[in-house]
Amino acid sequence: MAHPIEGIMGVSMENIHQMVDVNTIIGDPIVKGDTTIIPISKVSFGFASGGSDLPSQAAEKFAGGAGAGVTVKPVAFIVIKADGDVKLLELGEKSSPFEGVMDSLPGIIDKIKSSVADKKAAKGSGEDMKKAETKVEKAEAKAAKAEEKDAKAEERLAKAKAKVEAAKAEARAELENENK
Repeated sequence: MAHPIEGIMGVSMENIHQMVDVNTIIGDPIVKGDTTIIPISKVSFGFASGGSDLPSQAAEKFAGGAGAGVTVKPVAFIVIKADGDVKLLELGEKSSPFEGVMDSLPGIIDKIKSSVADKKAAKGSGEDMKKAETKVEKAEAKAAKAEEKDAKAEERLAKAKAKVEAAKAEARAELENENK
């Protein structure tokens, strides 16, 4: 047979379980236009129970009791915008201005990185265009030089062919003179 204190504790724990669940900590999203807000709370609870068997002549008697307390305190909100921007807005005061600056530092760093990356991309596209134009100009100059070399080579080849034909004609003439 179960002791009466177990019944008291069981009922108390069951009631606490019904009051405190994950939806108490992370609240239901609130949608307004293109912004979604999700509340975040801190939940604290305490539980105490006790009892005693009271001996008596007629029968064993039990006296006991239990108590519980729950505190739900909102601590922050997650704000999600349609463009994908997500921010955590904390409630409460910072213990020092330095702590507030330290909390906002990651966001500031992200903004600086984004700005620098945008400037590099804009500058890089202009520099890339200039580099490409320079490469095209160099390639055109090389092609012109190659055409000039080809023309000179063809000219030399034509002269060499003419010399060969002249040499053949002279050799034939000499052969004919010798055969006569």
